[in-house]
Amino acid sequence: MRTFEIGKRYGEHAVVFEIVKRTEKTITYAAIHHPGRSNESRREEKKVKIQDWGDREVFFAGSETVEA
Repeated sequence: MRTFEIGKRYGEHAVVFEIVKRTEKTITYAAIHHPGRSNESRREEKKVKIQDWGDREVFFAGSETVEA
């Protein structure tokens, strides 16, 4: 099963999500806008519930689905 790891970034586009903390059922993430560029900015941390989709974990960040 693919799981979320603390300190790792997930996503591919202009916004990626960095995992800050993790418990068995929840994660705390910070959205990173424009990663790797000079105008990179880190948004406030948010706590969400982890969903189990069989072979991977996912969470919902607003309208986006983020997979491990």
